[in-house]
Amino acid sequence: MGDGLRDPTAGRAARRPPGRPARTSLDELVVAALDLGLDTFTLVAVAERVGVAESTVYGYVPTREALWSLAAARAFETLDVEAEADADGWEAYVDLVAGRTVELAQRHPGLREYLYAGPFEPSTVATFEALIARVRRWLPEVGDHLAFVLVSRPVIASLATIGDPVLEPVAPWLRRALIRGMAELLASEPPPPTPAASWRTKLRLR
Repeated sequence: MGDGLRDPTAGRAARRPPGRPARTSLDELVVAALDLGLDTFTLVAVAERVGVAESTVYGYVPTREALWSLAAARAFETLDVEAEADADGWEAYVDLVAGRTVELAQRHPGLREYLYAGPFEPSTVATFEALIARVRRWLPEVGDHLAFVLVSRPVIASLATIGDPVLEPVAPWLRRALIRGMAELLASEPPPPTPAASWRTKLRLR
């Protein structure tokens, strides 16, 4: 200044003009939850990860459970349902799918609990539908309900062995024994009647 007095505002960073608060996207929140861990993430940690306030996160999801379900579904979407290219029959296909689901659950602790009980997102139901359709390519005489059983029971049985020091080492053998038993029954007796309720009623849908 001309009178020799120092400008008290000199050197200060310019204040950000008022405007809209920092925003994110649901996709960013899902990715952050997966990166932090399905079984350990908090909404506070997710907010910090994407650089927004926790209150902003609530603008996209109402609860941690809702984000957990979306993130778990995103992880399950990466399952290779086209594994039939590597299989020579429905038994080998189901064995491959179950093994790959276990690998996914091991990479994403918390996914097992989602696959056990849901509530399931639409993309998860779509994955089950794709698996059922592929099994029925080998077994066209089998309805959707039984195809769901043929796929889902070996998957769930295998997931139950994760972390068990006695069962986990023999999980592939147990899975193949279950699949072989179902295959032998299919070959030796007529399929059970289709129940009135759809297999979808077993799933807790969001």
